[in-house]
Formats: sequence, C-alpha cells, structure tokens
Amino acid sequence: MAHSAVTSGVDRISALPLDVRLRLLSLLPVDEAVRTGELSREWRGLWTNMPRLRLVGLERIETSEGFNVFVNHLIILRGHFPLDEFKIEARISETGESYYPYANLWIQYALKCKVRVLHVFCEADVAYNMKLTLPLVAERLTTLNLSDVDLEKCSALVDSKLCLDFSSCPLLKDLRMQNCGIAVHKISSKSLEWLCITSFSCFNEFSRTWISAPSLISLELSDFVGEAPVLESMPFLQRAFVRLDGDQGSCDVLNPEVQKCDYESCECCYGYPLCGYQSVLLNGLSDATHLELIAHPEVYIYRRDLACCPIFGSLKTLLLNEWCLANGLHGLVCILQHSPILEELTLLLYDTKGLPSAIGEDRNHDPIEQTFACAHLKVVNIKCQVMTERVFKALILLSTCGIPHEHIRFKVTQSCDYSFSFEMPQDTTPSTGDDDAAPSATHGDATTSSTDDD
Repeated sequence: MAHSAVTSGVDRISALPLDVRLRLLSLLPVDEAVRTGELSREWRGLWTNMPRLRLVGLERIETSEGFNVFVNHLIILRGHFPLDEFKIEARISETGESYYPYANLWIQYALKCKVRVLHVFCEADVAYNMKLTLPLVAERLTTLNLSDVDLEKCSALVDSKLCLDFSSCPLLKDLRMQNCGIAVHKISSKSLEWLCITSFSCFNEFSRTWISAPSLISLELSDFVGEAPVLESMPFLQRAFVRLDGDQGSCDVLNPEVQKCDYESCECCYGYPLCGYQSVLLNGLSDATHLELIAHPEVYIYRRDLACCPIFGSLKTLLLNEWCLANGLHGLVCILQHSPILEELTLLLYDTKGLPSAIGEDRNHDPIEQTFACAHLKVVNIKCQVMTERVFKALILLSTCGIPHEHIRFKVTQSCDYSFSFEMPQDTTPSTGDDDAAPSATHGDATTSSTDDD
C-alpha cells in the first residue's frame, strides 16, 4: 500500500489534519522546518504556525554570524503566534565562533509569544556565558530550564539587594538551573513546585542566598558553588535531595582535640548570626516525606542545624551518608529521635575510617547515646565498602532502637553512588542532549531486596 502511494505520487502527508502537520514540523530543527515550505503551496508558510521552535543545529550553519542572521529573519517572518515551547542552544560553531549578541532579544521574543516551556542552553566551552539582562515576565511560563546562564543581570533590586523574583511568572512550576550564575540575595516564587539547582551553579561566596518557595514539592540541590542557601518553610515538600561538599563550609572542630577555632565568625563553632537564620537547611526540609542528605564529613551545616533540630513529622524514607556518624553517632541519633513515623532508613557508609570520634567530659570516645525506640522503622539498608568499627556501632545503635536483625539489609559494595533517586515528571523533563544531566534512580539499588544482600 505504501509503495503504491509513492509510485502514484499521492501526497498523503499534506492530507493530514493541520494540527498533526504542525506537530510533525515541531519535531524538526527550525531550519529544516522552514525548508518544508519548498514542498508545495500547502506547506508554504506553514512553519510560522508551529507551536514549538528549536533554535539548534549549528552543524548546518557554519558560523555563529550566519546563525544570528537566520534566527533574526525567522522571528520577523513568524510574527507573534503563541508558542508552547522555545529552545535555544548557543554553541561553538565549526569555525570556532561563539558570538550571540541577540540572544536576549530571542528570549524576549519567546516571552512575548507567551511561551509555556523555555529552554536556554549555553555550551560550557563558549568564551562568555550567556547573560540574561531582561526581566522575567511571562504570564504562561510553566517550565524554565537554564544551562550556563548568568541570571544576576535580570534580577530585581529589593531593599538594595539583588533578588531573583518570579512573581511575574505566576504559573511557573518547574525551574532547573545547571552551571548558572545565581549570586543573588533571594530566590522567590509562590507557584514553584519543582526546583533543581545543580552542576556548579554559583551562589554567593560570602553570604547565603534565601530560597522562598512555599509551594515546592520536589527539591534537588547538588554540586553547587558558594555558600549553601537558607531554605524557608516548604510545607508541601515531598522529596528532597541535598548534596554538600567541602566548599560549603568546614572547620577544624572535627578534630576531637579542638573545641573551637579562633575565628569568631565561624558558624560551625560559634553558631549562626543571632539576627539571621536559626537553620540553613533542615528547618526548611522538615516537612519532607522522602529525604536524602549527602555531605562531606567535614561540612558542618547539617551538624549545626541539628542543634535546633526540627521534628520531621512527615518523614517516611531517609537516606544519609557518613556525615551522620562523624563525632560519634549524634547526627544519626538526633534525626531518628525527631522522625516519629520514619519507615525506611538507608545509610551509605562507604568511607568511615577517617571519621573522628566524639569525646565526652570523661575524655572517653563515643559517649553512649540515650536509648530510644523507632516504632515505625521497618527497613534499614546499609551499604559500605568494608565493615569498620563505626559501622558496627551503628548496627548496635539500631538494635537498641528495637530494629530486628532481619529488618536490616546489609550490602558490601565497591561502588559509591550518591545520585538523586527521584525522577522529575516526564511531561516536563527538558531534553538537553546530555544524558548525565538527569538524576539517576539509585535508591532502589541502595534498598536492595533480600536476594541481593550479602
């Protein structure tokens, strides 16, 4: 049948409904979609009604100058027909050029067309990251995915401080920033439900950025640069993954022979500012149902937050790594005591040999913690590379909490995986062309069934 249609010259594609043809065109890079106007009179100018524009494909336009000219002509001819999705990729051309002086105008054009989903990708090797200088005003925008974009210039001044305010994007639900410059005083959105800040995105180096997102459902903060942000209340939070490395704050106080350092501005030793925040992360995460907290053992933020530990009243699954065993078992004990309905605990204890022990008043290491019960805790997953004394003490602690031996799943493994275990919604997951950009589902590996346990 298909062969007979070809030999007879019947144009069955042109007979398809208009919305189907527009959807087909939207799957093409925009330059290829424009060329379809040469097929026939029915296809001429049809591309101007496409609901999706993908400004990608420098491999077909040799120079960045040629790309700029092409896109400028494109938006003039297309007009302001509404857009569902707009994607722009700023890459190095075959001739080594990377100059995009009109990028902000292209993004503003998409906003004028009432775009719903906006992707802006700047190749990491481009000499200068793309800087947004226009205010983010978009009444229909629901998804914003930014990679290698500097947002400082588009921030608004509030009380003489730069703030990334999304109040002019009332429908924004999904915000993802990878390797972006966000050195602002505050990020705020009342509508935001999904927030992902990863891949060396840069916060302030000397002051903390406040994040106000009261409607947030899912949060990922990992591999960022600068001071860890202060999280305000998130009463609807379901899942959160936070990973901190040594750049997010450390101190010699981890040395059991040192009680306080000599720097009175050190938050680890002397506490948070009296007129500022009482908690950096944990208070804002206290309403989460599923929580994963990863940190280098030297980072003090989790331990300092535990000084005024909130009640994790909704927490059902919890994943921690070695930091919770530093300076004794206090971190692990404190969180368990404040998680009354916790059902599943995963401990990734890959490297505990270098963890310092806590010293009590009697100069004995690892003072005995007060026993308590975890009435709802039914499953404990422990992954480690080798059984150490610290891992053994964690097992003893869990047994004193009333956890039967058969509920503890123990696995020795050489792999060290600290990836986020929660997938973003499929209908809004951006296509960046980088498979490593998406979080990988690894929690299922950490919570292996009994048949996989050693």
